[in-house]
Amino acid sequence: MISLGSIEGSISVLLPENVEILTTTVSDEKKGEKVVLLFSGELDEAQMKALVGDSGLKPLMRPSVIIKVEAIPKLGSGKSDFGTAKKLAREHAGS
Repeated sequence: MISLGSIEGSISVLLPENVEILTTTVSDEKKGEKVVLLFSGELDEAQMKALVGDSGLKPLMRPSVIIKVEAIPKLGSGKSDFGTAKKLAREHAGS
């Protein structure tokens, strides 16, 4: 099992202050699941892919899908809303 927190930590240190990320997983027929990275802020997908490449993550830990969203989903408490994140990931990743 892959630690999503480790993935976020490795990428976060490279991000500008105005960029926020959240990782989740979706089902994958071949591998069981794949990692999806949601991000918001002033980067485009190509820039985020380059940062992921520079993060030093092993290939198995690199997000398979990178999705730009207007805002990272949050609960009323301000914590990340993983349920909504997973739903967004499924919609965009085709799972």
